[in-house]
Amino acid sequence: MTPPTHLRNLLLPLCTGAASLALTGVLWHHEQQGLDATLRADFDVSVRQTAGRIEQRVAAYEQMLRAARGLFDASEDVSQEDFRKFVDALTGGTELAGLQAMLFTPRLSGAQVARHVATRRALGDPGYRIRPPGERDVVGPVTYVAPASPDNRKALGHDILTDPARRDAMFQARDSGGIAITPRINLLMDRPANRPAFAMYLATYARGRPIDTLAARQAHLNGWVHIAFRLHDLMASLYGEDTPGIALRIYDGVRTDAASLIFDSHPGDDPAPPRFTATEYISFPQSNWTLQIRSIPAFELRRDRGSATIIAIAGTCVSLLLALLMHQLVTGRARAYAHALTMTRELRESEERMRHMAQHDALTLLPNRALLADRLHAALALARRDKTRSGLMFVDLDHFKPVNDIHGHAIGDRLLLAATARMRDCLRESDTLARMGGDEFVVLLPHIDSQADAQLVAERIRSAIALPFTIDQHNLQISTSIGIGIYPDDASTPEGLTICADDAMYRAKDAGRNRLVFASET
Repeated sequence: MTPPTHLRNLLLPLCTGAASLALTGVLWHHEQQGLDATLRADFDVSVRQTAGRIEQRVAAYEQMLRAARGLFDASEDVSQEDFRKFVDALTGGTELAGLQAMLFTPRLSGAQVARHVATRRALGDPGYRIRPPGERDVVGPVTYVAPASPDNRKALGHDILTDPARRDAMFQARDSGGIAITPRINLLMDRPANRPAFAMYLATYARGRPIDTLAARQAHLNGWVHIAFRLHDLMASLYGEDTPGIALRIYDGVRTDAASLIFDSHPGDDPAPPRFTATEYISFPQSNWTLQIRSIPAFELRRDRGSATIIAIAGTCVSLLLALLMHQLVTGRARAYAHALTMTRELRESEERMRHMAQHDALTLLPNRALLADRLHAALALARRDKTRSGLMFVDLDHFKPVNDIHGHAIGDRLLLAATARMRDCLRESDTLARMGGDEFVVLLPHIDSQADAQLVAERIRSAIALPFTIDQHNLQISTSIGIGIYPDDASTPEGLTICADDAMYRAKDAGRNRLVFASET
């Protein structure tokens, strides 16, 4: 039996709408997968940067101790004033990145204690005494401390060899000739407060005596230079009061229980299972730190472009429109023919706009992170096939935030557009300039002959941006910090090259800004 006419007229529009909805679902799923991959890559970069920054800060402490040992190696008689001036010169007279104090502790025999105390009192410290009291064969009293704040001076005279945790680290430093770090301790200047802190030790030896064997190092030990720092202060110096986009917990050792917890960036905040998690380990002599890192909702919100939602909404609307169009065609072919041509053109333009919106920055119309990722994969695949090089630059506009704060976001947006135009003029047609968000841009050089080619382009960009901008009679001055990674010299994958260039950019900023740094530079 033939279906009624009105049912036959509905069949083709319904099938068309269903097919369009199915296609929309496929596109939405593909975009969600792309977003998930981008978020995972961003999270992995954040994890590596977090662990890397902590390791770099601890390495800076180690370099300070080695410099202090050089002071004692260079002179047989280092006074308290010499030590203070050295630390002031080393730190520039300012607080250094979470460092509480630098100290010197001599190794004394029991027979040397009385003379040591008398000497310290004669040098202007009448209240100096060894604590805790009592006779011991070997004594390690804190003798020098800098900066000599009232809190830090509380440590003077304390025999730190009486503390098993400190003693183990000190003997490890003595025997190895290298750095040793304690497990979690309570600083002498913090008592009776209990704040997670650590001490790092480096032994000093008799000047000019051999220390190439364990027995020689034990026999010729003079004392220790050491650093005291609180972990919370160290993290605050790296991130301020918040770790952007992630929640970080640090445990002393490999156990991840409450007793081992020494830092929590989001205390009391333990919501539903996070989307991304990672565990990293930082190893020291005699000690390890375990880093548990998880994403927080702000991480996803800040990076979500909303393109998947746009595709879902737009695709549904397009499906409904197509179904309506087919109904009009079926019920009135002659009348709907001209209208169908117009609608089809508008639909193609709408899809093109949506595709453009999903792949480009709304302000500068530059490619965004998603489109850059596609072009980077394609460029490296071509470079791998042709055995050529490619370059990736991370460009950060220095001093851009004050422009927004002082002149408003409208002036800031116009400054971004002007800076974009200047950078475009420095590139070839085959190069890609993308905006990652805020004041951060990325330049892809798909084909270069050598590192010098990338340096030439970077210098052109840096020189162009350094010229003053005049916007609404405001003379604005900014600069650029540029990090450069070279394929295949620095990395062989898009993700690895991105990490190298991003890390080099941060090193350029840390080195004083308005400069370029290659990933290969140490």
